[in-house]
Amino acid sequence: MDKKRDLDNYIVQLVENMRDSAQNLPDPNEVSEFDEESLPEELKMFAYAERFLHGKAKRISVITDIDSATFPSPNKLTDSQIFFLCDEMIRLLNAYCFYADFPKGLPAEIRYKLLRSKWDEKVVYTGEGMTCFEFCDYEPSRCPYPVDFCHCKDLDNLDSDMM
Repeated sequence: MDKKRDLDNYIVQLVENMRDSAQNLPDPNEVSEFDEESLPEELKMFAYAERFLHGKAKRISVITDIDSATFPSPNKLTDSQIFFLCDEMIRLLNAYCFYADFPKGLPAEIRYKLLRSKWDEKVVYTGEGMTCFEFCDYEPSRCPYPVDFCHCKDLDNLDSDMM
């Protein structure tokens, strides 16, 4: 019983850290090591796009200051804890203008595992706009989704229909 309470307390603290990160966003120019001031005046309104193209990519864990190791292994969590953490991870990413693209209805455990694995990938933090994370490269043999949620198999059928 103490282990469950300890894990619950740990999750509460982790979520507090995630919410704090979402409310205290860093300067995107500093994070991406981009000199927005050097842009010509006519490009300043597109600074986020220039930052995306020319900024330095960093791990999500570095950008958010939430280390990937802080996310518990899914096999230590209940379904409701997984759902809760997954929802909080998505909220945090959205605060940073990162958006996870999952098939509709994909179970929270799969979303959580994919988000955990994404946390150490490098991306450019633009501070605005929309950076989408796709988890499938549309190659059916490497699709990370269960067959019921896989859309890339539909693309194979589409290709054969067009021939």
